[in-house]
Amino acid sequence: MKFKSFIKNNKFFTSISVIFLVWFVFLVVLSIIGKRTVIFYDALGQVDVSSEYSSNLPLLRYIIEPFMAIAFILEYEFTWLILFFIIYPILRIIYLYLKKKGMFSSDKYNYITYPLADIIYFSFKILTLTVLLIGIYILIGFAVQGYFFISRYFMVPVQVGVHLAIILIFIKVAYTLLKLFHPKLTLNLSRKISNQKKKKNTQLIKRETVFYVGIGVLLLATNIVLISTPFPPHKIKPIVPLEDDEFLFDFHVHTIFSDGWFTVEERIDWYIKQGISGAAFSDHDNMRGARLAQKYVEEHDLDFIVFMAEEWTDNENDIHMNYFGIAEEIVPLQSYTPGGPKAMNASDTISYVKGSGGYITVNHYNYDTNPNGGFGVPYPLDQLKEWGVDGFEIVNSGGYGGKYQQIRNYCVSNNLTCIGGSDIHTNEDLNTFIKLKLTDPTNLTIANIFDTLKDNTHEVIAINLNPKVVDFSGDLNDFGFYVLEDFINYIINIDTFQAMSWIIWSGLIYLIFNFSYRKIKQVDLKFLKHKIY
Repeated sequence: MKFKSFIKNNKFFTSISVIFLVWFVFLVVLSIIGKRTVIFYDALGQVDVSSEYSSNLPLLRYIIEPFMAIAFILEYEFTWLILFFIIYPILRIIYLYLKKKGMFSSDKYNYITYPLADIIYFSFKILTLTVLLIGIYILIGFAVQGYFFISRYFMVPVQVGVHLAIILIFIKVAYTLLKLFHPKLTLNLSRKISNQKKKKNTQLIKRETVFYVGIGVLLLATNIVLISTPFPPHKIKPIVPLEDDEFLFDFHVHTIFSDGWFTVEERIDWYIKQGISGAAFSDHDNMRGARLAQKYVEEHDLDFIVFMAEEWTDNENDIHMNYFGIAEEIVPLQSYTPGGPKAMNASDTISYVKGSGGYITVNHYNYDTNPNGGFGVPYPLDQLKEWGVDGFEIVNSGGYGGKYQQIRNYCVSNNLTCIGGSDIHTNEDLNTFIKLKLTDPTNLTIANIFDTLKDNTHEVIAINLNPKVVDFSGDLNDFGFYVLEDFINYIINIDTFQAMSWIIWSGLIYLIFNFSYRKIKQVDLKFLKHKIY
């Protein structure tokens, strides 16, 4: 009878417990049958080479697996927030309706929500102010220097501002909990609560607006912190150890000196942990990251090769090109600024780089039909070849199908270099690399690298870390459903130890919820009122 009575009187607790039990059983099943599958595919040779490589997770990875998974799934597109802005008002309206009907009417429940609301109000103020200041900074910079400023200078203030805001919110939460649990301290929210009770209609609109925006920006800030945290990546290990003349390279990556979420030092450490021999640091329209990377490697005597590179980024015409082998910064015409680097159109940039002894390739090329004939927008493949590009990416961010297959065939038929780059901005695992065998392994100049690459005897490896089982339509993904798609594909591809990590963290969260719920049920109403007021 007591058990039935408890269930009847604690429907919320029971519902959460049932959901947890289902989730727990699902994870236990995964831990028994789970098998992590990682596919390595050579897009140049068009062959599955999974038997030649392994992807190994370090011990620390298993300990913090759920946090890393969430970071990798959220990524940096942020369009998943569209889901929040659609779903939250619906859930909130349902909640307010049920509350009006008396479902959430207990005094104890109301008192508990006041500290939570206070934290949301604080988060709203801090984060909206942060966003406003960053926005003003970017607008002023754009007004003065246009795209040149956006490409080079916006990321650092975003990182610093958001991280400082999250630290302040964390301090606020800790301070609130301290006052709640300390026997002699109180929260003193009486004035705020009394203000909420006045002018109910006005206060209701204000409160709901603050909750809507406040929770949204808090989720956005949390996303930013997660994707810029240097979690331990996987380790790429060739089954047959590399010979002295064999190297693993990545020819396209970003740092905080453009739109990347890692510092140069973090990015180099990230590569080394994954077993990569070297990389081209190719920030948008500048070489500051590449220069600092080269300096950092030399000063710390690291066994890592840095290639000077830049991603020449013409957003107006939708064409991006990586150039290597020259240390001079060149920007597209849209990024011209007085006193800044040379500004050139695509054809002139290609000619200048080639005339200066450099090499240039086209990134994530738009292979659509060109209105003027041929394939490729804004410039057909034949036009870019005529202008002198050395090659095209046939793998970008682990993607190698569709248009990349056509580009690969064009490169092979026209003696152009097939290259690949991870184009990674966040802390996700490396998804692309090139395996290259050099005739002279002591000559690691970019000239020797490209002389070898032009023969197309190398491997351009795309890594599929979570082979797709579920594939939503593009329209759904545009509205943020990619997070659900990625989570499903991730969770059904985890191994026993990854599942165990989810089990432990899920169990810990449930125990905290269980403990907190029971403590709240037991707390004296007068004592709680004294703490809040």
